[in-house]
Amino acid sequence: MQNISILILSLIGLAITTYIGSAHLLKKKVVCLISNKDCNIVLDSKYSKTFGIKNEILGLLYYIAIPVAVFIIPTASIILATKAASTIAMLHSIILFVIQAKKLKNYCSWCITTAVINILLLILLIRI
Repeated sequence: MQNISILILSLIGLAITTYIGSAHLLKKKVVCLISNKDCNIVLDSKYSKTFGIKNEILGLLYYIAIPVAVFIIPTASIILATKAASTIAMLHSIILFVIQAKKLKNYCSWCITTAVINILLLILLIRI
């Protein structure tokens, strides 16, 4: 059940980051699930990149890497690296959430959803 949960969460994260990334590529606005907020304020802010790379691209790579690491190459060192990457992803998500709340004073429902996914993935990965 734990591995299925990891796969499902990774697929949801992959779908979200694919949606955001494709919207940016097509130069379309992202539809925010929180009706009175504008996700694009968050997604187009200076905080939408880490080391010059769009956060959705980093997320896309992360959500592909997790199932690959867990299901295809689950060696001890790969699992350890996956736990470390998951810890970094979770911390990064929390930092970005605080930035949304304190600096941008706006929220992106997709970003919050991926933050929750990252927290849940870390909890599940720690148990492997």
